[in-house]
Amino acid sequence: MSDASVGRIVRAFIALAAIHSLLASRQAKNLARHIAGSRYRNGLYRLAYNAQSVAFLVWAVLWFSRLPDRELYEAKPPWSWLFRVGQAASLGVLLSGVRVIGLLDFAGATQLQGFLAGQDPAPEPEAQGPPIGADGEMVAAEAFHFTRHPGNLGVLGFFLFFPRMTVNRAVLAALVTLYGVLGSLHEEYRLQVSYGAPFERYRRKVPFMVPRPPK
Repeated sequence: MSDASVGRIVRAFIALAAIHSLLASRQAKNLARHIAGSRYRNGLYRLAYNAQSVAFLVWAVLWFSRLPDRELYEAKPPWSWLFRVGQAASLGVLLSGVRVIGLLDFAGATQLQGFLAGQDPAPEPEAQGPPIGADGEMVAAEAFHFTRHPGNLGVLGFFLFFPRMTVNRAVLAALVTLYGVLGSLHEEYRLQVSYGAPFERYRRKVPFMVPRPPK
């Protein structure tokens, strides 16, 4: 394990995070609308965005697994079981948030279905937060009841609860934490712009990321 490997991980993460953020930006979506028109942009953009995210993730996992590494610690049973439970719970938090948003909407399948049916589908929400309910308030259901960013919290927990921690994994966990916090702050801005007062009321009731004990 060398400093060169850490540098490669940092550079690769920055590049992938930049691509992820750029393609998720309003400017990129507006450019796609300008080039292809509203119907193609609304119907295909979310699915294409998810497809490239999965492709880059698969490449990154394969590339990362081949880097030289050094072990920091490894939890043995029964402690390792607790780490795995933590990872499973983290994925549960992530999936709970997706359920509230709507799995098909999150994946882009709803927009694609409308596009293939000849409709002009509505664009996906500007940011991945809870939807607005019939009462005009944000739906603080399931994981969104105790954290405003269940997706980022779930990803962060998954990386932190590896029972075997190496230098490479520790560097990656630190980068994921930084990106998750900064990304959540940016998403808060987008939600505030999109929803205004309902989001502000939701923000005052629900913690930013880490759940707090009930009063």
